[in-house]
Amino acid sequence: MLRSSSARRTTKVAAVAGLALLAAACSSNSATPTPSNSTSAAPVVVNVSMGIEPWIGYAPWYIAEAKGYFTAHNLKVNIVNFQTDADRNTALLAGQSDVSNIDTGRTVQFAAKGLAATPLLIEDASTGADAILSDKSISTAAQLKGQSVAYEFGTTSDLLLHYYLLKNNMANTDVKSVNIPAANAGSLIIAGKSKVAVTYEPYITEATSGAHGANTHVFFSSKDAPGLISDYLVANPTWLAANAQAAKDLILAWDDAITYFTTNRADAVAIMAKGVGATPESLTATLAGVKLYSVADNKAMLASGELAQSFQSIGQTYVSMGTIPAPQDFAKVVNLTFLP
Repeated sequence: MLRSSSARRTTKVAAVAGLALLAAACSSNSATPTPSNSTSAAPVVVNVSMGIEPWIGYAPWYIAEAKGYFTAHNLKVNIVNFQTDADRNTALLAGQSDVSNIDTGRTVQFAAKGLAATPLLIEDASTGADAILSDKSISTAAQLKGQSVAYEFGTTSDLLLHYYLLKNNMANTDVKSVNIPAANAGSLIIAGKSKVAVTYEPYITEATSGAHGANTHVFFSSKDAPGLISDYLVANPTWLAANAQAAKDLILAWDDAITYFTTNRADAVAIMAKGVGATPESLTATLAGVKLYSVADNKAMLASGELAQSFQSIGQTYVSMGTIPAPQDFAKVVNLTFLP
């Protein structure tokens, strides 16, 4: 599974009802103590609970697990796979998950709502795997005006469309929004029942290839909006305050996994595909529109201001949608000081 309409891509703030129950169920993640009579200090192994979903951008963690990178950095990581954003986010906010993998848009919304969650590392970005598709008769913003647009409300398809409208000085009412699951949005345009739809891979490829592809093209994609649809490793602040070194070690394990992905791609893709429940073939196709980031990439984008700009753009888009009252300050929300 690469994505689902309910997993990873929902942009509405998750309900936090039941946090007290989850908090009560939380287990301690304290480090394993070294015996006092040991003649040589044994490595301190830290237990970490990590929330994840079956999305390709999070899959390098499966490489870290398979190749022993967690163990190499004195970590014992329990990867808990959630099927919905709501469950994943509630677990993090309650402290049931020490760290989690969350889209950037959600971190902006958490900050706007005053919910404690600290982004530590940008993991990935969609560089074409999300797109507005249209009939080839539509190629400009003026031609888009007045059109019915099929997409799933509250998802990154929603975010991408409204980003485009904002950047082209168009009001949300300039298009007629039709709420439909992202998987079905692609089918509508294939069947000729909608001239415009917003979806993601593999539905983009399906809609723009074959006989029907002659009439459909990518009108605008995440490739044209760098960083808009991306993901962070996010920590529960209470856990982070007591586990600074473990946070650094997690990032080192991620970087090792990215290095393995770069140097042993075929095996890495096979491991990732197994982790997310996909085939290596389908994962390879989707990877063409996704960028996985190393620690060096994080540092370069931080220094250039690219990460802060993306954060600001997402905030401005949500403000235009009425989702949050104001953009959020990147420097006050994201903490990249744990990068090695």
